[in-house]
Amino acid sequence: MEDKAIHGAPANLKSKVWKYFGFLKNDKGTLDKLAAVCKICKASIKYTGSTTNLALHSRRRHGIETESEGKSVGDPEASAARASSFFQSLLADNSSRSKAITEAIGYFICKDMRPYGVVDNVGFRQMIRILEPKYKLPTRQHFSEKCIPELYEKAKSDVLESLSTAERVALTKDAWTSRPTHSYVTITVHYISPEWSMKNHVLQTRMFSETHTGKNIGALLINACKEWKIENKNPALVTDNARNMITAAQEAEMTPHVTCIAHTINLASQKAFQVKDAARVLSRVRRIVTFFHHSPKATDILRQNQLLLGLPSHKLIQDVCTRWNSSYDMLDHFLEQQPAVFASLMSREVRRGEDVNTLTEEDLAAVEAIVKLMKPVKVATALLCEEDNPTLSMVAPVQAKLKKHFKPLNDELHIITEMKVKFLEDFNKSDIVETSAPLRSYRDLAKDEVWKYRNRDALPLDGDVFLWWRDQLDLPMLSSLAKIYLCIPATSVPSERVFSTAGDIVTAQRSLIKEHVDQLIFLKKNLK
Repeated sequence: MEDKAIHGAPANLKSKVWKYFGFLKNDKGTLDKLAAVCKICKASIKYTGSTTNLALHSRRRHGIETESEGKSVGDPEASAARASSFFQSLLADNSSRSKAITEAIGYFICKDMRPYGVVDNVGFRQMIRILEPKYKLPTRQHFSEKCIPELYEKAKSDVLESLSTAERVALTKDAWTSRPTHSYVTITVHYISPEWSMKNHVLQTRMFSETHTGKNIGALLINACKEWKIENKNPALVTDNARNMITAAQEAEMTPHVTCIAHTINLASQKAFQVKDAARVLSRVRRIVTFFHHSPKATDILRQNQLLLGLPSHKLIQDVCTRWNSSYDMLDHFLEQQPAVFASLMSREVRRGEDVNTLTEEDLAAVEAIVKLMKPVKVATALLCEEDNPTLSMVAPVQAKLKKHFKPLNDELHIITEMKVKFLEDFNKSDIVETSAPLRSYRDLAKDEVWKYRNRDALPLDGDVFLWWRDQLDLPMLSSLAKIYLCIPATSVPSERVFSTAGDIVTAQRSLIKEHVDQLIFLKKNLK
């Protein structure tokens, strides 16, 4: 049937259904009117002169409503259509079932970051038709102008109610640019509940067309605190190390202002990899990796050698010069695959393979030493950037461990000593926390609590700091301070993590929905 052409219905057949149906020709070259053929799915439907079955097929399979025209009240076809309509009566828009389905579709749009136009897609409409034939799917305008805004207002009310229970809040802020080059600023909030559980929300993601001066950003932060009714919650601020953010914190009178330790580690690591000898080794490894990425034949030989040598079937990683961790991953994977890489380069089937490898024995020793040096930094960065939002309690231990790890030794390679010096030069520049020590009353009680605290076993880095403090019933003063300060994230990664969500929502195909970005990202992150 698929090879035969579907011919339009004769002019005397007036029903709108014939826009979607036609006939095939028989062996005699005339229209075969015993069966109508759907122009969409090529299904063959028995035709006896009535279009009822055709209309039902269009509605149930493709979500297309067709109307019979020119039919009198006593027409059998009209009677059959009325009977079908009676037994398939649509749900009322205000029925509980209809409201539940509409709200579920709205939830689906927000949580799965789907465009509003999904409700116009044939496949989606067909799925809804099969799941609930009596449900009338609203238009995309209904979702963009009514359903989603209502969900937003409800979720915002829930967030405001939860925020009201916080003793203290901390904000993170970051800016990003969408594909259509619109500038946005995202603000997240973090606090500890009365039950000692960490809470966090994306508060807003809004266009920011003004210049990103400290004064303008400070005004933005002040307005956000007022809108979300947290100006009296003694808000702290966590941002990157830029000068305008230091000014913004001062303008907004937010203290403490914590400069992101993840940014500090990233900048220090980049400086370490920029050491001349390290950059040279990276360049030589990068040349080999690039060769395999550009040569399908070499890549195929590499896979064969991986199997022969019993190595994991991992691809070589090409680094991005601005991301030190990608350089680390490139070196780490290269070391793992080194036997297979060299065997492949020496293969006669790989042209110019030996010319690509300019690494010396000293270079290979340097690669091993660099990977060993930077591995704790990679682990610390991963720990600090976990989704569970590590708090300020992790900053000092991570700082201490990295400073100890990067202390130069007498018997190490010169390249490693140089990298350590460069790392520490940058790492020690930034004050991770800018704050003054809190004033304490009841000096004797405070001294007693501090003594008890110092004599207790240290909590491991992966331990739950909130549960630990919740159980310290004999340290009421320190527990109160802990709740005030431990709500502060260790990094500004939470606001940066929103970028990936925003990128999925503000794509090139959906660049016209900028007025909905704030609501969609808020609901994606906050809907329960």
